[in-house]
Amino acid sequence: MPEEKKLRICFDRVIPETVDPAKAIRQRVALSRYVSAVHAKSGAPKTASFGEHIKKIGRLPDLNANDPVHTARMALINLKKWEDGHNLRCRFLDGDDTQQQKVVEKAKIWEQYARITIGFVDDADAEVRISFSADSGSWSAIGTDCLNADYFPAYQPTMNFGWLKDDTQDQEYERVVVHEFGHALGCIHEHQAPGEKLNWDTAAVYAAFSGPPNFWSKDDIDHNILEKYSPQGLSFTQFDPDSIMLYQFDASLFTDHKGTKLNTHLSDLDKKMIGDMYPPAAGAARKVA
Repeated sequence: MPEEKKLRICFDRVIPETVDPAKAIRQRVALSRYVSAVHAKSGAPKTASFGEHIKKIGRLPDLNANDPVHTARMALINLKKWEDGHNLRCRFLDGDDTQQQKVVEKAKIWEQYARITIGFVDDADAEVRISFSADSGSWSAIGTDCLNADYFPAYQPTMNFGWLKDDTQDQEYERVVVHEFGHALGCIHEHQAPGEKLNWDTAAVYAAFSGPPNFWSKDDIDHNILEKYSPQGLSFTQFDPDSIMLYQFDASLFTDHKGTKLNTHLSDLDKKMIGDMYPPAAGAARKVA
């Protein structure tokens, strides 16, 4: 892959199934909503654990032509979303004034389309803790996973921006910050959603991501690129090539030589999906474009 096309991408900090998920919000609201929905739709037992539903799967069949086609496409883990109207408190652990100001500006783009507040505070109890460490790339906890103190201790970040500097272009700030805060709201990578139909050339993928700038192991590459989520416990439909949660992948990584685009803004379907997952209060207008 040419050097100029080696795009830096983030990796998911998903809590392993062997670690209990955070309890405070997840168990009180999201778990009951999720289990009820699964039980109602599929007759699945209400005792099914989250670990049973998020796993590596093979290629899924095409969507049923009789299914609704107007629903949005960005995938979101239902169990890890916040309460509607939640005030998500964020605190900077480091970074200079320019870095912090740009992150605040771009993060708040989500507020235009979702009933959630993204606030920046100097509070030790903030749910999202942000660092700019150049040593660990860019990543974020997924939704309410950031509440798990065993996996994300209170003195450590739950989100990191490893390559955003004072002189980084504004477009790159928006691409990276909006993407990582999408994770913080519960969204997964679009290329790992169950509806993804990309024709990966696995040998090329391993070769590309084992080298610079990522230097990932095979397990890292499987986890962050090739594995897909099970459809259970996710809100999704078809693959959205314009989603902010999809990274640009070079054509050389696919057997059909069809790469993905560089998406730097929320797509129309991103906006609709997040609005569906965090709907406006009764009587309030929804912004979709």
